[in-house]
Amino acid sequence: MWDSLIPLAYLLLSFSGLTFAQCNNATTTLRNIADVAAIATCTTFTGDIVVATDVAPLAEIVGVEDVIGSIIVANNSGLTTITTDSLRTVSNDVILDTLPLLTNITLPMWSSVNTIILNKIPAPNVINMQTRVQEVTNLYITDTTLETLFGLLLETSQMENLVITGNQFLQDCWFGVGNITQQATIVNNSVQMTLTLPNLTYAYNLEIANASAIEMPVLQSVNQNLDISWNAIQNLTLPMLSYVGGDFGIRDNAQLAGMDLPDLVNVQGDLDIFGSPQLENLSGLSALSFIGKDLMLNGEFNDQRHLHLLRLRPRRKLLSKGAIAGIAIAAILATTAVTGLAVWYLLLRGRRTGVREIHSTTATNTTSGTTTERPPLLSPSREKRSSYGYYDLKSAEHVVDAGKAPEQQDVPMRDLRGCRKYGEREMERGEAFELPTPANTREIGELPASPTGAAVEMPSPSEVVGGRDGEGR
Repeated sequence: MWDSLIPLAYLLLSFSGLTFAQCNNATTTLRNIADVAAIATCTTFTGDIVVATDVAPLAEIVGVEDVIGSIIVANNSGLTTITTDSLRTVSNDVILDTLPLLTNITLPMWSSVNTIILNKIPAPNVINMQTRVQEVTNLYITDTTLETLFGLLLETSQMENLVITGNQFLQDCWFGVGNITQQATIVNNSVQMTLTLPNLTYAYNLEIANASAIEMPVLQSVNQNLDISWNAIQNLTLPMLSYVGGDFGIRDNAQLAGMDLPDLVNVQGDLDIFGSPQLENLSGLSALSFIGKDLMLNGEFNDQRHLHLLRLRPRRKLLSKGAIAGIAIAAILATTAVTGLAVWYLLLRGRRTGVREIHSTTATNTTSGTTTERPPLLSPSREKRSSYGYYDLKSAEHVVDAGKAPEQQDVPMRDLRGCRKYGEREMERGEAFELPTPANTREIGELPASPTGAAVEMPSPSEVVGGRDGEGR
């Protein structure tokens, strides 16, 4: 419908001399023919052009050659065709997102754009881009049903990001880019996808997965990581690659049988090669002379050429499936042994440090026949001293009167011997004790105080011992 009405509206506006053009606007939404005609006289449009979600079936931009801004066509369930015969450059983004019925993309003059985002669109029947796009900074193609990208004939010399993911029907992926300065991720597409990057010489980060063939004939260096994993490739050939600044991983390529990297000399990070049971030799790495970090090899190699890799780095790992299983079993046994020793130690310690119950003893007064309960003998504390420098044993044991015979004592003979022995041991050190005076024993007189308040001269230990021995005799 718009094919016949838009030119007519454009002619009417021109002949009438009326100027409805708005060539500078933050956002212009194209809802109908009048909105399209309003910018048709603008060779250069500054701002974003947004196609409304209810426009169907055609979205056409007429007259505009350069857009200083973005073009956004998204979330339109009825749109089938996007076309413009005049558009050449877009300074920011071209976003085609969630267009389930899109079948025709015609952009014959398009040559430069900053970012292209194609997300959740079907495979169009027509992709007409006759002029090869020379400048694309970022390209994101995700979750589409595209089968080929030959229509996007990108021959830009340099890109920042190239992301091709989740395109389950993509068979052919060809880009003429020379350098990728940030990230290249081409993963989770069809397992039959053929990746061709004929002009790529440098990449900052490069990740490739789920490809059946990889062709990068002039790739020379990767500044950070190079990861080639989960592919169906039979041979990995990178004839000019000489340097990887980070980790180089060749993992889980089940059909990989050969590698040819004759110029690879330096890998600054880890080199991991595993998950390729058909790979029997590493002769393709014969030029490798430096590995910056760890080497991990897992495979059954028939030749001995892989041994030279082991000499490149002291920190090396050569692990087979049997070695990995042995390490796992050893770790389990060691853990079990340590646990058993810990339990045994705790049980032994619990037995040794069990609580010892000390039963109270009784003292019988031989005179009155009464029985009194007395506490067990405690060790004297050296922190408790009297003002005269004695050990204070009042809280330790009953007093034994040295002036009475053992049969006249108020405490059992067993306690008498214990106290005597304890007293003799302390007196051998030359120390006098102030002994306690319980109620059922004879009071021991206190030393008289000096009338003048001066310190009372105390008898020496030998005098005390001699006097008491005399009394006992």
